[in-house]
Amino acid sequence: MPDVNVRGVDETVLARLRDQAAAEGVSLSEWIRSALADRAELPTAAELAARRAARVGEGQSREEFALYYRDRLHRRRTP
Repeated sequence: MPDVNVRGVDETVLARLRDQAAAEGVSLSEWIRSALADRAELPTAAELAARRAARVGEGQSREEFALYYRDRLHRRRTP
């Protein structure tokens, strides 16, 4: 598996990520891998537009979509 290095992460952001990883009982690296995997599963704007276009007649309000997307974005896997 290729390595990815991220430089220049603000210390306050890093501290927050460490806290979140600790709260879930995983290493920082594992937490970041999980967060990236979750994010990679999200559809792109183009994919979302195509899905919405295909759902003609199955209306979804902006509020329903916003709730779904926010929930999906912040979902975390459990170890």
